[in-house]
This record gives sequence, C-alpha cells and structure tokens, in this order.
Amino acid sequence: MLKKIIFFILGSLLILIASILFQSVDPEQIKPDISVYQFPDSLSKNTYNLDSLKAIVGDTKGLPKGFEEAALIAYSAYPELKDVRIDMVLTESGVPMESNFDIKALFGSGKNRVYKILLSNASNTDLDPILLRLLPFDAHVGILAHELGHVAYYHKLNTLQIAKWGINYLINDDFRALHERTTDLMPIYHGLGSQIYQYA
Repeated sequence: MLKKIIFFILGSLLILIASILFQSVDPEQIKPDISVYQFPDSLSKNTYNLDSLKAIVGDTKGLPKGFEEAALIAYSAYPELKDVRIDMVLTESGVPMESNFDIKALFGSGKNRVYKILLSNASNTDLDPILLRLLPFDAHVGILAHELGHVAYYHKLNTLQIAKWGINYLINDDFRALHERTTDLMPIYHGLGSQIYQYA
C-alpha cells in the first residue's frame, strides 16, 4: 500500500513538472489594446480628489500609508485591473519594490487571485536612494505603475504559466532582463512615460 502511495505521489509530481515545462511563457510585455489617459509631465503640481480616484480604481485596492495619492493615480492608469484585488504594503525589509501574489489564490480561479506589491520602507540601508519615501512624487507614481505592469502580466497567465514564468525568471538572466525592460514600457503604454522617466 505504501509503495502505491509513493508511486502515486511521484507520478503526480512528474505530471505536474512536465505540465509546467510545456507551458509557453513569453517574457516580453506587449502594448495593451486599451485607450489610456495621457497624464501631464508633472503630477506634483496638481491636487487630486481621492474619493473620485477611488471610484475610478474600484474598491479592491489596498493603499500604502503615506503614498495613497500616488498609488491611486498609478491604479487609475490601469483600467484593465479595476476588478483585480491588489494590495500595496509598506515593509521594513526586502528589496525596494516587489510584486507577487498570494500562493493559495493561485490554485483557484484567476478572479480570486490577490496580488501584493511590497514597498520597502527600511532605513539605513544601501538601497536608501531608491526607496519610495526618498523619491519625488512623480517618481512614486512611475515606479508604482511599473509594479502594476507586473500584475497586469501575471493576471494574463494561468497557474502553470506562472510557475514556468517563476522558474525562467529565477534561472534565466536574459529572460529576466527582457521581462524587466519591457515592464518598464508598461507605464509608458499607460500614459505615465514622464513619471517612469523621472524614476529612472
């Protein structure tokens, strides 16, 4: 009986691994087929009605404390993510910015996925110059729009494709570089070219 269970588990793992390896995953982001709002070159000179922005982006978005306005503007540039659950969270560790997802939600329907954008708020690190709190307002919007570009990409993939993407991202430098380069284009495609330029 134990042998049968072990063979079943090993067989299932082999099938899962084979399924992941046969997934087609393009590292390159493509220009979305949507109408986008063209934002002005400088957003910092304007005032924004947060309630109006919240109505535009929907009620499935978490906002990082102290960066609510920038987050809402970045969210508003991605109408295709209006119904997607995304939380932007300030952390005291980790890389400066990182987009990921709730692993448990990957095994259900895509509409139940929860994405997280982690934003380091650590102090006295080598990464201080590129942390969100030390950047100008327009750069806040630009880098948050870049991270939302990752979410837009993930949301198009099924669970097995996300697994294949993760493997490629970890082990293939060219795959990772192409993915990040084309993700830098996503804010431009969404009308926030000046803002990602100010972050760069």
